[in-house]
Amino acid sequence: MKNKTLLLFLASALFGGLAFGQTGGAITTIKIGVDGGNQNDFHYYGQAGGIAAYSMGTTSCNPGTEQVVWTSSNHPVIGQNFFRLKDGRFEQIGQSWLKHGFCAVNESGCGSCQSTSCNSLGLGCADTYWATLNDGAGGGPKYQVNPTSGVHQHPYPSPSGSSTTRGRLQVPVSDIDPAQNSGAEFFAEGQYISQHTAQDGNGGIANSWRKLNVVSVSNIDGGGPTMVDQCAPYAWAAEDSSVNVQDVMYANEGGSGIHGHYTIGYKVEDLGGSSWRYTYVVYNRTSDASAGSLAIPVGNSATLSNVYFNDIPYHSGEPFNSNDWVSSQAGGMFTWQTDQTYSQNPNANAIRWGTMWSFGFDADVPPAPGTADLGMFKDGTVIQFGVSAPGGDPPAGTSFCPGDGTGTFCPCFNFGNQDHGCENGSFGQGSRLTASGDPSVSADTVVLNSAYATPGQPGLYFQGDQAVNGGNGVQFGDGLRCAGGTVIRLEIIASNGSGAGSSTVSISSAGGVSPGQTRYYQWWFRDPNLSVCGSDFNTSNGVEITWNP
Repeated sequence: MKNKTLLLFLASALFGGLAFGQTGGAITTIKIGVDGGNQNDFHYYGQAGGIAAYSMGTTSCNPGTEQVVWTSSNHPVIGQNFFRLKDGRFEQIGQSWLKHGFCAVNESGCGSCQSTSCNSLGLGCADTYWATLNDGAGGGPKYQVNPTSGVHQHPYPSPSGSSTTRGRLQVPVSDIDPAQNSGAEFFAEGQYISQHTAQDGNGGIANSWRKLNVVSVSNIDGGGPTMVDQCAPYAWAAEDSSVNVQDVMYANEGGSGIHGHYTIGYKVEDLGGSSWRYTYVVYNRTSDASAGSLAIPVGNSATLSNVYFNDIPYHSGEPFNSNDWVSSQAGGMFTWQTDQTYSQNPNANAIRWGTMWSFGFDADVPPAPGTADLGMFKDGTVIQFGVSAPGGDPPAGTSFCPGDGTGTFCPCFNFGNQDHGCENGSFGQGSRLTASGDPSVSADTVVLNSAYATPGQPGLYFQGDQAVNGGNGVQFGDGLRCAGGTVIRLEIIASNGSGAGSSTVSISSAGGVSPGQTRYYQWWFRDPNLSVCGSDFNTSNGVEITWNP
C-alpha cells in the first residue's frame, strides 16, 4: 500500500494544486518541454557514436514568500533528465550538463505575479528557458555544484567531446528508439538548484516530470502534463499502482533545516512458481554526501538470482567514473556498493545528485516488511527506510494490540491497518513497530524498527512487563497504550524523512531482562502538526518478545 505522503503528492500533482506560501525563497518546475507560447519544446541536435542529444524547455515558478536571487553567483542551475519504463523496470537513460540562470523575465502563469527586475524571480512569477536556451553545450558540469547548500563554483569549464552531443542531454539511441523498445514509456524531468532556496530549506521541491510521446529518436512530440513537485520515481508509481514511493532525508546534512533529499521506489512482482521479482530505485535529489551502498534485508533461507543493476554514465568531462557497483550477500542482507570507498577514490561511481540507480533480483521467498540501509558515500552515515523484501527482517517477536478496530477502538475512530497503530497525521495505515534479530540475552542482536510515524519528530521506544487490557490496549493520545506494568524507557530517536527509525541500544541490557522473561514493547511519537484526534502524539502497535538464554 502506498503511504499517505504519496497519495497527497498525486492529489496535488498538477499546477492547479501547487502549494504557495513556502517560507522564504522557493523554486519549483511547473512546465517541462513547453516554450513561452505553451507549444511543445524539445530540441533534437543529432547523433554521434550511438548517442542522441537533446534539450527541452523548462518553466520555473516562485511559490515562496521572498524574491529569489537570479543573477549573482548564487543564481539557479537547471538540470534535465530522461527516464524509461520497460518490462517493469524504471531506469534513468539520460542526463545533461547544467544551464546557468542569468535573467528572470517574471512572466505570468503561476499565480499573482509580483514582478521584479531581471535580477530576481518575484513572488508568484514564472520564468521560461526554451529548449535551445537550455542547451547544455553552453552549460556547466554537475561536479561543481553542491546540491544541498546550492553553492556552485565559477568559472565553469566548457564540455568536451563531439560538437553534436557535448554537454547536452545525452541518451543512447538503443535506449530511446521506439523500434528497439517495444512497449516502453518515456519521461522527462527538470530540476532547479538554487543557493537561495536551499538555504531557506526549500531545496527539495524543485523537481517535476512529464510523460513523453517518443515518435522516433528525432521526434519527441510532447506528451502528458507536467507533474509538479515530483521527482521521476513518482512517474513509475503513476504508471504502475503496485509501485511504492517514499521520500527520505539526510536530516540537517547542510546545517540546521537544510536537508539532503532522496526518493526511494520499489516493486515486488509474483512471477509464479514460488518466485518473486524485487525491483528498487534510489534517486538522489539534493544530497552532496551521495549514496555509496544499498542493503536490502533477505531471509536466511532466500536464494537470489538474476541480480540486476543499472546506473547512468556521466559525460563531456565530468570526473566521475561509471564502474558498476559490486554486490554481496551476508549477515541477512544483500548489498550493492561502489567498487571503491570515498577515501580510495572520491570520483567513484556514487549516486550523486540528479541521478537515479536501479537495482533488483529474483528470490524464492515471498515479500515481507523489512528495513533497508542506504549508506552515504562521503561520510558513512546510514539512512534507514522501510521496504518489501524477501522474507523481510528475521522476526524477533509477535505483534499485538493493533489499531485496526479488532480490539480496543482508536480514540477518534482513526483506525490503521492490521499490525499497525492508529492512523496518524502523516500515514493512514498507522505507525508500525517490528523487531528483528536474535532475542538472546547472551547474544542480543534485537533491533526495534518503527515505520510510518511523523517524519522528523522524536519518539520513544519503551518496554513493559504487562500487556495492557489483555493485549487489546487502552486509548492513549491519538493511539493505544499496549505495553504497561513496570515501564522502562529504552531510547529516544527522531524518525527520518519517511517516518522510519530503528533502535541502537542493546534492548536486553537497557530493559534489564533475564532469560525466559516475556516483555512488551511499543513506540510512542510526537504528532504535533496534523494530529488526527488533537492529542499531538500517537503510538504504534505492540510487540511481544520472549527472551532466550
